[in-house]
Amino acid sequence: MIERNKRVAELIAREVSLCLEFEVNDTRLKNVTIINAEISKDLKFCKIFFSVMGSEKEIKKALSGFESSKNFIKKVVFSKVLLRVVPEIRFEYYDGLKQAFEINNIINNYKINKLNK
Repeated sequence: MIERNKRVAELIAREVSLCLEFEVNDTRLKNVTIINAEISKDLKFCKIFFSVMGSEKEIKKALSGFESSKNFIKKVVFSKVLLRVVPEIRFEYYDGLKQAFEINNIINNYKINKLNK
């Protein structure tokens, strides 16, 4: 990715995170953590990756919260991140943290079983 695009994506991720923490009052988005953002080369599309600790139900609630708050988030974030073209944003669930947690549990269980033998 071009260096400028990386910086813009990092700035967008930070501003979305701050917006969720201080501006959005939707309870469905209170346990959401913004992980990363990716922006297209032409700066017209932006994917924002988030994580939620919880079940599939919590993930679906967060996705519906993002859908209903998308325009507000876009307005707040891009009033601070000044670009010629305001990109279309899309929120995607990032399950890498869940996978890392599961791998860590497998490793810990293996260590415990090995010690007990």
